[in-house]
Amino acid sequence: MATALLVHGAIQAKPPAVVAVAADETLETVTFPLLAMLRAADGWPAALRNDPGLRGLAADRARRVPAGGCAPAPRCFADPWDWTAADIGTVETRLRLLMRNPGLARALVARRIRPSGAFGRYAGLGDADLVAAAWKSTAAALNRVVAIYAKGEPPRYPKIDAIIFDVASPDFAEALSAHGTAITAQQRPDDLFFDPSLRYAAGLLRMNERTDAARYRPLLAGENDGAVRKIARTDWKAAPYTALLIFGHGPEDPVSRTGVMGHIRLEIAADLYARGLAPFLIVSGGNVHPNRTPFNEAIEMKRILVTDYRVPADRILIEPHARHTTTNLRNSARLLIAAGVPIDKPALVVSDPRTIAYIGSAVMAERNLREMGIQPGKLAPGPNRFSLQFTLDRIAFQEDAADDPLDP
Repeated sequence: MATALLVHGAIQAKPPAVVAVAADETLETVTFPLLAMLRAADGWPAALRNDPGLRGLAADRARRVPAGGCAPAPRCFADPWDWTAADIGTVETRLRLLMRNPGLARALVARRIRPSGAFGRYAGLGDADLVAAAWKSTAAALNRVVAIYAKGEPPRYPKIDAIIFDVASPDFAEALSAHGTAITAQQRPDDLFFDPSLRYAAGLLRMNERTDAARYRPLLAGENDGAVRKIARTDWKAAPYTALLIFGHGPEDPVSRTGVMGHIRLEIAADLYARGLAPFLIVSGGNVHPNRTPFNEAIEMKRILVTDYRVPADRILIEPHARHTTTNLRNSARLLIAAGVPIDKPALVVSDPRTIAYIGSAVMAERNLREMGIQPGKLAPGPNRFSLQFTLDRIAFQEDAADDPLDP
């Protein structure tokens, strides 16, 4: 197998001009890829540490954190961790100055940001503008985590993604105070300007048991290792489609693992696989319904395909992170591209007829743009009423932590 490389959190077997974001896959590197790139790009750690403007900003932000009580609690313990408009502007100015160094610019943008695809929405910008846009997106993502998981502001889907604490409880205020104090005490001589904020945000996700983005990593190892190896030896001319994509439909009761519609979709997909429409299946869905369920949709769907329909395990790829139909589609595209599946040949989205009509609708296309800012590929009618052709687009790798830190 080719050297494994990270593509916005996914290990790549046959990378199409892709470079590593980070040497490992952690909650921090998957959720905030730009910060991992800044840490890994040649020359950048020293340049960031030595920059007087960034050093001054880091010291100023540290002074904002209350050493004792404050009011109104608990919000007063969280507000100092926000990146203000002035903070964001200061960092942008300093990054633009550093980008005047051709070696630094090449190390960060040409060798990391552009090949990663993580900021593909800004690909048409010049190098300095691209770095600035990536930084603003990252700062928004850090602020979003604080807003939801420290201040209790509602996420887009509060039923499944919201804070798990009662923000009015004195116990939560005490916990938030302790968290900020602990992060401040962890300051190290080799810290970069963003490190305390990164630790604070990641800590909030862990406190809330919302580490979904880091589960099942590296993605092309473990459950997916056998299928990835088989992909490398596949004759793609032997079937009309590269893969059948099946999206989860989690139940709302705490005992059921897949839900009625999930079983129906698997039955349809198993039949189409047996008919030879594609050599692989992707099952997509995270730990979603009901809220904080221990069952992962992709894992459960794979288990059923193997045990009930006798589909070989090495013909199934799991995509275990998607929390919504939009990201089912986007994450499946990411996984197929990362695994080395040809993108000039369509995959096939497989589901019940009602869901197929919805996925192929203008309503879904508008929702993709509203929630993710991208269309992860092109949809077209499939060979039957149970399917849609899906042609992948590399823009699917655009990071989205500012909107969905649990599945960025």
